[in-house]
Amino acid sequence: MFRREFKDTAARSAVPLLLLAVLGLSSCSVEQRLADVSADVELTFAQAKAWEELPLRTISWHQALSMIHNNNIELKQISSSIARYEREGLSVYTDMIPGLSYYGYITKTLNDLSGTYHSSDVNSNFNVTFNLPTLTNIPYRVYSSRANTFAAIKARELRERDLTSRLYSQIRNREIELKRRELEKSMPDSTEQSRMLRESAQRLADGTHWKMVADILGDHTARWQILPESMPRVKWSEYLPRFRNLDPLSVSRFAIRLEQSRLAQYGIALQYLPTINTNLYSPSLFSSTGGTYEGTFLSGEDTRLNLNASYLFDTQLDTWHAYRDRVDEYENTRRTVAADLMAHKHKLNQLRQSVLDYESWRSYMYKRMEYLKSTPVVTAEEQLLRDSTIMEMRMELLNQERQVVESEAAVILEYGLSSE
Repeated sequence: MFRREFKDTAARSAVPLLLLAVLGLSSCSVEQRLADVSADVELTFAQAKAWEELPLRTISWHQALSMIHNNNIELKQISSSIARYEREGLSVYTDMIPGLSYYGYITKTLNDLSGTYHSSDVNSNFNVTFNLPTLTNIPYRVYSSRANTFAAIKARELRERDLTSRLYSQIRNREIELKRRELEKSMPDSTEQSRMLRESAQRLADGTHWKMVADILGDHTARWQILPESMPRVKWSEYLPRFRNLDPLSVSRFAIRLEQSRLAQYGIALQYLPTINTNLYSPSLFSSTGGTYEGTFLSGEDTRLNLNASYLFDTQLDTWHAYRDRVDEYENTRRTVAADLMAHKHKLNQLRQSVLDYESWRSYMYKRMEYLKSTPVVTAEEQLLRDSTIMEMRMELLNQERQVVESEAAVILEYGLSSE
């Protein structure tokens, strides 16, 4: 008796609470909610600091790589894609797990709505369903999900290498910029206006540098500076022999393009196979109708096992035409990949030759400057001319070094940084 009264009391209290929740949701003001969010946005903007106000923090190269791995937003987005593909692969198996569902309702006449609620007014059912996906599609789904996961993992590796290349390029260019500024200090300013313009350009360049480094590291709370002695350098003597072969990551990138095109072709071909489905259904695993009909009723008559097979004849040749389109796309992909590989090899050869040319030119420039320094001068004019010539040569070396940094970044993107 006490249990029946408790159920009646719970039923009576649940209805007002549900009504209050619905009324509270409907009374929520969109304008007020957006005003609260807008206030948070304005507060965040007000608390944001200019780059000059942020603290300068020095980290090692390996600490910078760790920050990229843990904080960079691009890598986090790719990691989310990897997790999504892994879940899709798992769903191939979880789809075979029987499902349970609950169905319940309360019935009451209009005249008794203001009265008490009893357990006899409550009806509920537990059902179980079992669906086996199309048997012919299971192997394709498993392989496709694994291929997508593999492609996403390789995409993350490539993005990490790209971010490493960008950070290396940014730090190296910063070094060259600081050397250039030191060199310009020894050059007389023509006017005060030119000096002010140069300082303004330097402040703008500083802000751009700090922002790009913070974007790569995924942390905008400081101005991040890499310890120069911790940063590895590209050694061309190690990389030049490797230009004859593709890096394994590049090989994977081209292979994935071919395999994804082939999978699209097989996905259409599977439509020519018959469709086979299996499912198990129990409409009343457990049923309760107000105490008059209650219990588990899982019997051979109550449970149904369905097995069906179907085959769609391609009388209008729609599937055939789609398949032929995929075959043509796969062949075009193969030809495109072959052309891209040839262009890629030509690019590597050009990069290798440009490095060799630069090394030869830099050696000549250093020898030329040493020769000029050792040449005796007689007059002040000759001294001034020699110093000016050496200054121009040093400036040209810095300009050319910027071009070399682009080559270094390209080779890091292609083969990675050996000491990273």
